Formats: sequence, structure tokens, C-alpha cells
Amino acid sequence: MSLNYNFAFKNSDLKRWVRPKIKNILVSKRTNKEKILYLYETFKKYPELFYPSTLILIFVFVIQLVNLYPKNIIRKLESKHIEHELISRKIDKSESKIKSLKRYAESIKSFYSNSTTPYLFAFYLQKSLPRSVQLNEYFISENEFDINASAYEIKSLNEMVTLLINSPVINRESTSIGKISQSDLNGKTNFTIDIKGKILKLSQDKRELLYEEASAYGLLKKLSRFSSFSKSLR
Repeated sequence: MSLNYNFAFKNSDLKRWVRPKIKNILVSKRTNKEKILYLYETFKKYPELFYPSTLILIFVFVIQLVNLYPKNIIRKLESKHIEHELISRKIDKSESKIKSLKRYAESIKSFYSNSTTPYLFAFYLQKSLPRSVQLNEYFISENEFDINASAYEIKSLNEMVTLLINSPVINRESTSIGKISQSDLNGKTNFTIDIKGKILKLSQDKRELLYEEASAYGLLKKLSRFSSFSKSLR
């Protein structure tokens, strides 16, 4: 059985040490001024206790203060960055649409520029026919034509050939006479001629002039719209 007895204090003048209670002035009912003075005095009295933590706090504060500027700049630029991203997406979308429209314009360009339309050929063919010449048949492809005509006078056919090769839609250098034949028709000599040649590829400006001369206002309007459409994609 253990004894709860302290022999150190038997017949001795020693007294038991009791830890004194430290008054916490910070939680006491003191004024703020007294509390600040107390902290200041404690800091002066025990500097080695406060220097490391104080230096760390100052260092952290300085770092946070320095970081305020780039954070502020980033915050300001963030809205501009978002706006830039939206504009870039719209530009990319517009460029993609323009490329698609350019491909479409290129696919139909030949319809307006590569060959002369049958309307223009027929118009200038009609203007090249003297009254005494009869057009038996004619054939027109994308680049060539073939005409068979007849008349009672060879002079009328010569006039027709002259007017035909001077037509703005026919390549005069490629025009040739295949054959000339004659036959007796109702007691009169009838001359028949075959004419072949190539059709000119007209520029857009030339085509517009010819459409206007031929009063082809519908075709002219379509061509003008296509021209405006093509220019808007440049």
C-alpha cells in the first residue's frame, strides 16, 4: 500500500510552490489603449520571441501586396480575353461561311462565263440572216456550232457568211464552209451551204454589253447579281 506523503516538507522551512496565475490583460476589462501599450511593452521586453513570427508575417504581407497588381491586371484582362474569344469564334465561323460561298460561286462560275448562251447565239444568228436565206437547221454545243442554210442566190449566202463571221459571239478564224451544193427546186437553182465554227468565250463585261444589246434583261439581271455576289466575297 503506497503512502501519499511528501517527506521533503517534514520538519523543513520549505513551502510548496504554487504557480502564480498570469493575468491576461487582453481579455480583461481594459481600454484598447492599455492593451496596445501592454503588447508594445511585451514586444520590447521579449523581442526574440516576436521577431521570427513578425518577420514571417511582414514577408507574407509583402508577397500578398505585390501579387495584388498582377491579380488586378488579370481580372481586368479576363473580360477582354472572353470578348476576344467570342470575336475569334465569330470570325472563324464567318471565314468558314465565306469559303463555302466561294466554293459555291466557283462551281457555278462556268455557267456565266465559259460559254455563250443559246439566246445570244440565236439572236446574232438571226441578225446574220438576209431575208432571202432560209435556215434549214443549226446545232449548237458548248463551244461549237453547225449551220445548214440555203438560198436561190449565192450572193445572199456570201452575205450571210460575212455577217456571221463578224458576229461578236463567233470565232471568225475557226469558221469554215463544209460544202456548197446546188439543186433544182421548182425550176430554180437552190444553193445549200454548211457552215461550222467555234463559239467565243466572252468576258463578263462583254457578256453584259451583249445581253443589253440583245435586250436579254433577265439574263443581264442574273449576271449582275452574280457579279455583285462574287465581288462581295473578295
